[in-house]
Amino acid sequence: MIDAETQYRALVRVLPVWYRAERGDEMVGTLLDLHGERARAALWTELWALLALGVRTRLAGRAAPARTVALGDLVRAGVLLGLLWGALKSAGYVGNELRLVIEHPGELSPLMHSALRSYLIRHLVLLAAGLVPLALLVDGWRRAARIAAGAILVAGALWGLTRYSLSLGPDLVVNYAPQWLPLVLLLLAFHADAPLPPARPWWWAIGGSLVAAVTAEYVFAYGVGRLAGLSPLLWLCTMAGAGYLLLRRRTEQRAAASTLALAVCLALVVAQTLVEKRGFPFDVLTTAQVSLAGLVVVALTVIGIRDYRRTVVNH
Repeated sequence: MIDAETQYRALVRVLPVWYRAERGDEMVGTLLDLHGERARAALWTELWALLALGVRTRLAGRAAPARTVALGDLVRAGVLLGLLWGALKSAGYVGNELRLVIEHPGELSPLMHSALRSYLIRHLVLLAAGLVPLALLVDGWRRAARIAAGAILVAGALWGLTRYSLSLGPDLVVNYAPQWLPLVLLLLAFHADAPLPPARPWWWAIGGSLVAAVTAEYVFAYGVGRLAGLSPLLWLCTMAGAGYLLLRRRTEQRAAASTLALAVCLALVVAQTLVEKRGFPFDVLTTAQVSLAGLVVVALTVIGIRDYRRTVVNH
């Protein structure tokens, strides 16, 4: 039978090595004292605090080794980009559905009109699911953003179980992961010690990208739909990645995290779009679109790793 000290030393391993070296023995001693006093409520409180501390120290924002801070920055940048992608995708759908309702009010059958209204409501909810936590974070409301993310995850899980309980599979997971995974990571990475994103650049990014997403859907709906490939938003994300490569600030402290996060998010966007458009004919334009997005992902990854080595490994 494993004794209490061995169990608690195993639990303390949720903390990173550098933190265990400083305070690991002290924490094991505290847990053993509570165990000996049989203070179950205090012991469970201490164990919960230990798990939370493990998350904070492994995804630290400051007062930690450079590699740990870089990992935390990578996850937080991925959260912001993932939430933005969810809002962009839903905004594109909303713009397209509003266009159909406004331009063809008398041409749609009652059944089609009802279905379109149902899709519109669904995509407005998904737009809010990405935009509300993102806006709260950018505006500095960390606690409210985490509460909103938790509420959205619970509601989304209940909705998914009731709607897709009989058809849950890898395709469904890949399809919804780019929308729901950032919410989970938001709860983990934006803890009390984590830095908040700079407000002004992110407000510009949110407003500009939403306008660009809706505009892209309108433009490709009129006469140039054949140029859309798998999705006009995939063109938009690919151009954003290429533009970042050209305009990024190489001296920025968190450049490596932002670059690698953009690479991961763009790769997920490509994977999600391919899953959604399975069966879509792969003509020359579609192949070129996916290939170009893949090249941008590779370039972002290579440059991100190089920046990481310069700023973290050699630090």
